[in-house]
Amino acid sequence: MKNLIIFTKSFFLLKPSFLSTIFFVPILYGIGWALSQPLLLLNFEKENLSLIGTILTFLLFIILLPYWFYIKRNISSTWLLLGITKHKFLKNFVSFSQGILIALVLIIIILVPLLQKNCISWIGEFSPSILLNSILLGLGVGFAEEIIFRGWLLEELKFEYGAKISIALQALVFSLVHNLSDEIFWNTIGLRLGFILLGIFLSLVRIRDKGSLWNCIGIHGGLVGIWFFINNGLIEFKENTPSFLAGPFTQNIPNPIGSFSAILILVLLCIFYAIKSKKIFSRPFN
Repeated sequence: MKNLIIFTKSFFLLKPSFLSTIFFVPILYGIGWALSQPLLLLNFEKENLSLIGTILTFLLFIILLPYWFYIKRNISSTWLLLGITKHKFLKNFVSFSQGILIALVLIIIILVPLLQKNCISWIGEFSPSILLNSILLGLGVGFAEEIIFRGWLLEELKFEYGAKISIALQALVFSLVHNLSDEIFWNTIGLRLGFILLGIFLSLVRIRDKGSLWNCIGIHGGLVGIWFFINNGLIEFKENTPSFLAGPFTQNIPNPIGSFSAILILVLLCIFYAIKSKKIFSRPFN
């Protein structure tokens, strides 16, 4: 156990420091994958095994995160730094709810030109299980990815490179880690650009909220959960729907982040939030 602690400290303090930042999550993912493998003996399906490995990875990440900032930066108030404090529950809940409302409005705006072009058929089938899956998916993805990218990675990069560069770098990493199955060049470019703009926008939202992460979690989780819900029973996209309006398709469901509408909206939002926060790059995140 003592050797493990010494190894962990040595890894966190690697020089140059960006090496530990680059390899931190991949190493944890490898450990999570290894810990999940014995479940094969219990006849777990590979898809479920992958999910379990991802959950174990995130749990390890959450456990080690306070040690990361304490060892590397001598900071003991990790969760305060990341903007997910437990106090002021009502304020945090309101901020989270505002994020979900923003996500809903963004999705409606994206759907408007598709409705005008008659690209969507209304099905209207409601399923409690789909609703539950949507909520769990939105909460899980929103919380996990915001903690990692707009929390840990943004703060870690900020220590090294300052606010402007850290916002750009975390957005680029956020885009690159998303696996894209579309082989069409322009669709891939659109998706990558959409993810970069979303990463920048969420960073600006967090800074605008004085470091609080709850609004970002609501926006991100709302986009994922709401889109999943409406595409699994409520609506159906027609075969001739252009990908530049709906986003590139995967298994008959488009990813709107790569659509022209989403890219335009995110560009405008990034400009708006940057202008509204005149001291955005000089004040602290929390």
